Amino acid sequence: MAEVVSPIDAQVLASVAPTSPAQVDAAVRAARAAQPAWARRTGSDRARVLHRIADLIEAQIDDLAATETRNTGKILSDTRREVRRAAGSFRYYAGWAEQVRGETIPVGPEYHTYTVPEPHGVVAGVIPWNVPFFFAAKKIAPALAFGNACLLKPAEETPLTALALGDLLVEAGIPEGLAQVLPGGRETGAALVSHPDVDLIVFTGHHDTGKAIARAAADNLTPIALELGGKSPQVIFPDADLDRAVEAVVLGVFASCGQMCIAGSRLVLHESIYDEVLDRVAARVRTLRVGDPFDAQTDLGPQITAAQRDKTAAFIAETRSAGRMVAQAALPEDERLRNGFFVPPTVFDRLDEGARVLREEVFGPVLAVSSFRDDAEALRLADDTQFGLAAGVWTADIARAHRFAGQVRAGTVWINTYRVLSDLVPFGGIGLSGYGRENGTEAARLYLRPKSVWTSLASGIPQGYGMGGAGAAG
Repeated sequence: MAEVVSPIDAQVLASVAPTSPAQVDAAVRAARAAQPAWARRTGSDRARVLHRIADLIEAQIDDLAATETRNTGKILSDTRREVRRAAGSFRYYAGWAEQVRGETIPVGPEYHTYTVPEPHGVVAGVIPWNVPFFFAAKKIAPALAFGNACLLKPAEETPLTALALGDLLVEAGIPEGLAQVLPGGRETGAALVSHPDVDLIVFTGHHDTGKAIARAAADNLTPIALELGGKSPQVIFPDADLDRAVEAVVLGVFASCGQMCIAGSRLVLHESIYDEVLDRVAARVRTLRVGDPFDAQTDLGPQITAAQRDKTAAFIAETRSAGRMVAQAALPEDERLRNGFFVPPTVFDRLDEGARVLREEVFGPVLAVSSFRDDAEALRLADDTQFGLAAGVWTADIARAHRFAGQVRAGTVWINTYRVLSDLVPFGGIGLSGYGRENGTEAARLYLRPKSVWTSLASGIPQGYGMGGAGAAG
């Protein structure tokens, strides 16, 4: 049994039995048996089931959010929003279930040619610990909408709301075996992603784990999509609305305890506004309240795991000894929280370009600030990373904004805003941030595969069919 611990006070919340490799195999076989009948159901029928799931989620927002906060340490307003987003995902993909269609392709008068979008079969969704309930919905909803079965492996540290979602799926009428939650650690995940009867793997998490999954998938040539980490820049030009930009910078890196793949952890400021913006960011950081995530006055809760607390604290200690710490928020003084996994939101500036805090993903509330002289240097600093998930640019010059957006190496670019996401908009990265895209029209491309069908309309052998003909296959 694996103990599930609350990061708020290190108390054990539950004990969860990990899914053994034999149980994973049984789950895959059950999913494969259930999937064909689900795929044959009409899109409207599948949509009705997904809407029922959304209804059940919305009826339990308070309980689900409270469980998520206890298990992750995220403030209650964040977890409530994430539960609502999860319900919205099921509704969004319910709409997609009724819109799947192929196309007719006019290749010539001798043939009637069309495509049929088909589900892959059994989808393995593997998710991290930072947004467990929403990520569970984000993997399960599109898989089911497009006619697949789905096996979800939540993070070992945060399985509680994913398991609760599994119960809601059954209550909503999902056929037995079609969608299952498989808690566990590395052994469970390895058994799932290496299984020869898994037809698609969709992973969100750390890039090292992504590499391991890609290697396992390669042995079976299993298609895979990887949404990995980031080291995202926010670039501010002198003509930007500094009031909005400063608040977006603070929320963009310190919200969710800094544990976001899209965290704007690198702030890149034009030298003419460097001191002003840095002072304003520092002053705002000092006001952040770190503490009990159930308290409405709290801005940040703890890190989700003790290991992540120690990692973030090590980054802070190392960087503080090598560079200039500009600001740091206070840790909670509440005796009830003394065993919690808290670290202080921290700002550093004018670091050496090779500093680890500028190169590696901290996944905690740490901001590093740099300066630039002109547009070319701004772009160079923004791109000075192996990651490529997101970037933000702040300027009143719309031509400069779109020029920067077109040039920067990132899967998502925000102009005069940050950290805005939607199921309608494709999302993913490049480089160490992964490959493949989820959401929007890209979800249909990910969870479906096209079959091409050719029908001869000619009597006898159609033109180009014979040996060496223009239309013959090579």
